[in-house]
Amino acid sequence: MFTNKLPLKFILIILLSFPSATFAVNINNLVYNELRKNGTFLNMIRSGVLDERGVKALAKSPLLNKVEILGMSGHEMTDNGIAALADSKYLKKVIVLDLSRNNIGSKGIKALARSENFQNLTNLNLWHNNIEAEGVRALAESSNITNLIELDLTANNIGPEGAKAIAHSKSLKKLEVLKIGGNNIGDKGFAALSQSPYLKNLRVLDVSENKITSKGITSLNGSLVIAHLKNLYLQKNLLRNEGVAILSGLKGLQNLKILDLQWNEITADGAAALGSSKYFLNLKNLQLWGNNIGEEGARSIVESETLKNVTNTIYPYENMEKFFPNTGGREDY
Repeated sequence: MFTNKLPLKFILIILLSFPSATFAVNINNLVYNELRKNGTFLNMIRSGVLDERGVKALAKSPLLNKVEILGMSGHEMTDNGIAALADSKYLKKVIVLDLSRNNIGSKGIKALARSENFQNLTNLNLWHNNIEAEGVRALAESSNITNLIELDLTANNIGPEGAKAIAHSKSLKKLEVLKIGGNNIGDKGFAALSQSPYLKNLRVLDVSENKITSKGITSLNGSLVIAHLKNLYLQKNLLRNEGVAILSGLKGLQNLKILDLQWNEITADGAAALGSSKYFLNLKNLQLWGNNIGEEGARSIVESETLKNVTNTIYPYENMEKFFPNTGGREDY
């Protein structure tokens, strides 16, 4: 007698006859297993590279309706893939989205910015894509993505125009963590960020590898952006002694706990400026690796009353670690 219920074996035979259906089943199995272990956290790192076809199949999975944290790093995702996620009927609860190490361009970010799926998004990681300034502008002007607390745009070729878009964005005014290292923003882009009327809530700012010089650092004078900064990462720029001297005289940096100045062509004079600063009383971690500050410069920091809370080792030269491998703190120098 015929019934509406088909045997499971028969259903599987039908699905195996259609590769796309089988692919969808496999995706659903992956999602189900991950969510069973991690609740609302779906990390597709163990799925192998999904590529565009896999991402599109994922976007159609009803199982996504529980997901609050979505990890999609390193899946060779293109603009079409991110557009599929943006159009998904099931991604309504995501608050953390990791899209790092993909091939997403400005077109994909425009789709993301237009989507109503991500109105609850607080953390967005786009590290190592290629969204450029055009993509940043779409994100900065979005009326849907307005609750971001943490944004990582490291290595996206956004340039100074991208930095300006962030600086002028009302939609990004809730940001507390901003990482835009390796984007060639230069002094102009850094100045725009420093003078932003909207980035007053920043606690962490990473502008490493951006060709920032002392001219850019000057723009921090009177900046409201640095008032609540706890961590400032400036490694692999071009600050030199002049830029460090300007930093050391900024009262607005008095809340800093971590200051990263590695590889900035700093010598003993720059170290002396740091040591004589009145404003680094709360600093606990000062990174100067890759600068030849010499023994005199190291002594300026180690003996500084202002920097007495710094606990990491200060090396006089780039290769001091191989000469003194067992030093464990500033007091050992």
